[in-house]
Amino acid sequence: MGRLPDSFLDALRAGNDIVNVMSSYVEIKRAGRDYVCSCPFHSERTPSCHIYTETQSFYCFGCGAGGDVINFIRLIEHFDYIDSVKYLAQRAGLSMPEDSDDGGANKRTRLLAMNREAARYFRDMLLSPEGREGLDYLARRQLTPATIKKYGLGFAPDGWHNLQYYLRQKGYTDDEMEEGALLARRNNSVYDKFRRRVMFPIIDIRGNVIAFGGRTLEKDAPAKYLNSDETMVFHKRENLFSLNFAKNTKEKFLILCEGYMDVISLNQAGFDCAIATLGTAITPQQANKMKHYAAEVVISYDADGAGQKATMKAINLLAEAGIRARVLNIPDAKDPDEYIKKFGAESFRQLLMGTSTALDHEFGLLRSGLDTETPAGKAEFLRKAVSFLAKIRSDTDRTVYISEAAKISGQPVNAVAGLVKDRIKYEIRSEQRSEERELIRGTVKRDPINPDSLTYPKEEKAERGIIAYMMHSPDYLPRVEKTLSEEDFPTEFNRRVFSFIASHIKNGDAVDLSLIAGEFTAEETGRITGICRQADALPYSMPRLDEYIAVLVEHRSKAGEKPVTELTPEEMLQRMEERRLKKHHSSV
Repeated sequence: MGRLPDSFLDALRAGNDIVNVMSSYVEIKRAGRDYVCSCPFHSERTPSCHIYTETQSFYCFGCGAGGDVINFIRLIEHFDYIDSVKYLAQRAGLSMPEDSDDGGANKRTRLLAMNREAARYFRDMLLSPEGREGLDYLARRQLTPATIKKYGLGFAPDGWHNLQYYLRQKGYTDDEMEEGALLARRNNSVYDKFRRRVMFPIIDIRGNVIAFGGRTLEKDAPAKYLNSDETMVFHKRENLFSLNFAKNTKEKFLILCEGYMDVISLNQAGFDCAIATLGTAITPQQANKMKHYAAEVVISYDADGAGQKATMKAINLLAEAGIRARVLNIPDAKDPDEYIKKFGAESFRQLLMGTSTALDHEFGLLRSGLDTETPAGKAEFLRKAVSFLAKIRSDTDRTVYISEAAKISGQPVNAVAGLVKDRIKYEIRSEQRSEERELIRGTVKRDPINPDSLTYPKEEKAERGIIAYMMHSPDYLPRVEKTLSEEDFPTEFNRRVFSFIASHIKNGDAVDLSLIAGEFTAEETGRITGICRQADALPYSMPRLDEYIAVLVEHRSKAGEKPVTELTPEEMLQRMEERRLKKHHSSV
């Protein structure tokens, strides 16, 4: 991709103030002259993401995400660099430079168009003789033709190449279909991923078909529901089924369901605020997205063990996102769909209005089946309560429920608090031990961006210091290059960053985050932003820079030495004498 003109990038940033852009995705709060927010890219209890108005940049000290407004859009929308620029240009009413490379944007556009074509195919199949069994299934679920049309439901007929041949006729290649997760591959051959399944198009809030879910009609199929793999346009952790309808609801809450059919049945009954995650447990990104549309979420999960575990996770993540949560307890029915069919939509609405707060509901379940008037019942309740209380992330909420648990169990509050504290420590240690075991097995990489940092921790710190100096004071470059070259940087990532910055300084370019984002990935740009932000707290001085340089010079000298195992006896004696003399001179 050719470099975008500085004048265009300046206009792009001026027309997209980072505070305004980020505030449309997250709730921000002023902190002095800058702003803070809970990071939209990871789960956290207290805000660690800082927005710097002077430099029009952001950085999260929790997960390392950072950069300028372009990089924020890359991360939050999963766009590539040029797509992010085009998105912001459109937002600011700017025209893209004529020679800019929009190959990524074209690919994205084709994938979305291909998905829409696939959705039309599935819909037509549902209404054809081949789709009879799919239509029968939806009829058994009592979905009306209007609901089927509203959700664009369809059917993938049995066969290995039906969709493939159809999309070929529409001008799409097998590679595009595979990249869009419509084809699967086995033994160098491709075939339709979805076969003999009722199809549920997954539509984003802009109305784009981004993926599909398929419900099998085979009794012995290994997976009842099959979802699209992640693609350039689909990221399951970010999206919610039926949010394209729920975003326009007049209700003041959202109903979080487990599956597609729960959502569709509720929508048909008049509850257009129903949504569902996409085959996975709720994520921090989804919780943050819900916050844009409602201040309260009613959790409607199954009452089995897996459902209860998922409910607790949802409670914590929603609380961290600043959303009030309630839990729906459905009597005399296994799910909302069955309840509405039995008792009607108005009865279900009354049920919704009577739901307890999420933690009250979960806390109440602890006493189920126990006689807390007996010592044995109190002991069992306390055992379950300690485990539950340790999972509450809010200190305030945990304190309140510790008091309640103390009353029920007949124990002093301090004693219960001590047990909970010990349980939290135990779980933290267990997580650490698990992480250590994974590290030993090689299944965890501490630093995927710069893996060499594990091997050269001291040198990597010095490299970061030098890079920060170059970003802060480009005039220092000659002093660095008088002693060092890029080959003296032992970690590959920092070597690449230094080389990039040095070459642009020599060309007289202003090295800013927009320039960096055009060359590095969104995650790498975040790392470079972090290098600059963390170094801002240090005083810039020539002696400090010389210390960083000296660390890499020392590494270079050691790297040039032969290993002890390769030395001859004469060379060994010579090295020992040299080090003795060096030590003697340094002590004089």
